[in-house]
Amino acid sequence: MAEWIHVNAKDLEPFSPVPGGDYSSKLLTGGQLAGSDIININEGTLAGGGRTAGGAHEKTEIYYIVRGTGDVWLDSDCVHVRPGDVIVIPPGVVHWIDNRMNTEPFVLHTYWHRQEDNGMYYSRLEAWGTSVKRRDEA
Repeated sequence: MAEWIHVNAKDLEPFSPVPGGDYSSKLLTGGQLAGSDIININEGTLAGGGRTAGGAHEKTEIYYIVRGTGDVWLDSDCVHVRPGDVIVIPPGVVHWIDNRMNTEPFVLHTYWHRQEDNGMYYSRLEAWGTSVKRRDEA
């Protein structure tokens, strides 16, 4: 029987792919934490006034908006989002988040089938040697 896991996002070190950049992420769940493949949940924070780079992925991902408002671009469509919104992004759809109209951070959870489906997993792994770091380990 697998053991349960308790994670609080506030206890995790944020990772920014661009040092001092507008976007940071934290791995909340994934195989590295659980010891087996489980759904990956990533918490992303985009600073007020920021915008993420666009990208498309080979696998479906799901956005759940936690805090703030902003625009999520899906190919050429713009969706204004607020807390509680869910967006399912199919493979191949170019998408990015625009928070340039706000001063407050925009926080979302991104759900993936596996942690390896999320490119940020590899960026954290390369920078830290692990994809999750608790603040007391930093």
